[in-house]
Amino acid sequence: MHDIILHHYATSPFTEKVRLTLGLKNLPWRAVEQPSIMPKPDLLPLTGAYRKIPVMQIGADVYCDSQCIIRELERRHPEPSVFGQGDEATHMAFAFWSDRVLFQAAVGVIFGQMGGSVPQEFIDDRSKLMGQSFDVEQMKAAVPMLRDSLRAQLDWLERQLADGRRFLLGSDAGLADFSTYHPVWFLKSFYPPAAEELAKTPGVAAWAERVAGVGHGQMTSMEPTDALAIARDAKPDTTPEADPGDPNGRKPGDRVAVLPDDYGRDPVVGELVAHSAQEISIRREDAQVGEVVVHFPRAGFLVVPQ
Repeated sequence: MHDIILHHYATSPFTEKVRLTLGLKNLPWRAVEQPSIMPKPDLLPLTGAYRKIPVMQIGADVYCDSQCIIRELERRHPEPSVFGQGDEATHMAFAFWSDRVLFQAAVGVIFGQMGGSVPQEFIDDRSKLMGQSFDVEQMKAAVPMLRDSLRAQLDWLERQLADGRRFLLGSDAGLADFSTYHPVWFLKSFYPPAAEELAKTPGVAAWAERVAGVGHGQMTSMEPTDALAIARDAKPDTTPEADPGDPNGRKPGDRVAVLPDDYGRDPVVGELVAHSAQEISIRREDAQVGEVVVHFPRAGFLVVPQ
């Protein structure tokens, strides 16, 4: 069995929910520190063109996006379940809301208040990632509206926790908590008034402390070059699997490109190996690592014929 290798950087909010999943399952894992901005010479040989963080590597299988990573961790290590007592759809709905609505409000508030202290290289990188100008001045002007949005959403959480439950869906922590926590964690880390904001929702503040207490599992560091060598020396474990319900008639062997539907839309091109309603896996070759299979979620991603 190959080690779980997580390519991340310490301040990545989307990585935080993966780290908490590893903590819930008390798993050992290797941490490869990647840059927060391009270039990423020790990541792209594994992913092709996908540049977002986190990425999980197990041998020569590479999992992109926290949704895909957590689903694979759940498949390999089902106990304790990140989906609690069978509430998978509710957990996933929380994840989509927090990633695309709550997180965007938090990011806008953080960078709006940082203003001119944001390094130019970061602004340039995020402008390329977003496909539009990363305009800190616009964010600064939008902060009052974003704080309104943030307040409303934190109030939803306060109401959800008002009956005394320990976590969002009951007595046990799960994906709904980790996904919703990561924007709160980002705020607490980079937005000085966050403590004042959270003081208005004491239930949310106490819940956040409980989520943080889950921990990150058993982490040890790994050099990026060692991770690339592991991929080069391994063979992908993924076997061909057709999806009879694919609405577009795709089949293993088809040449496709996969890319996010929101931002960072750099297509990863390869040969379709396996697919289902939730995941698509493509085989690609790279001079540094040889043959790898790269896995993506279906929700939130586009699949385009090549």
